[in-house]
Amino acid sequence: MQTSEAIPFLDKPPALDGSLAGDVGFDPLGFSNYYDMNWLREAELKNGRVAMLSVVGLIVPEFFHLPQFTPGATPYESCFTVPGVGLLQIFLAVGALEYKMHDGKLGADTMFEGGRAPGDFGWDPLGMGKKDLKTMQLKEVKNGRLAMLACGGILHQQLLSKVPTIAFFGDFKPLTIGY
Repeated sequence: MQTSEAIPFLDKPPALDGSLAGDVGFDPLGFSNYYDMNWLREAELKNGRVAMLSVVGLIVPEFFHLPQFTPGATPYESCFTVPGVGLLQIFLAVGALEYKMHDGKLGADTMFEGGRAPGDFGWDPLGMGKKDLKTMQLKEVKNGRLAMLACGGILHQQLLSKVPTIAFFGDFKPLTIGY
């Protein structure tokens, strides 16, 4: 058995053959042994795209907010000032969009019946698909993975410090150890 490029002391999962952008054999929990790789990639791309938007959404409200809303102490806490009806509207809109984009095929076994590639919904207003597609897919996967880590870090920083992220770093004082 060949060893994983990402984790050299583990065997390379058989489903991770390097055909997908960003595939370096990282699957320590073995999800690729039980789930369809297209479905896993679709989930990774969607979560990465949401995380990229989330990072922007956790930083920008420190500087701009709509005048009719009272911001919380941090952008994270501002989420709890949204009325329940507003959250329901967002939930229903996202659900309708998901249903429409997948043509009603939301199961892992039916989602790719038409030959659709993971993450490709036929909407490319900037023409990114006309460029080197493999390079652009790799960039999206890597940026999505970085954004997922950044989003987790920003959320935890705001939860623990109760200070917005940019303000936190503005007042940051490094730990000094005297000798």
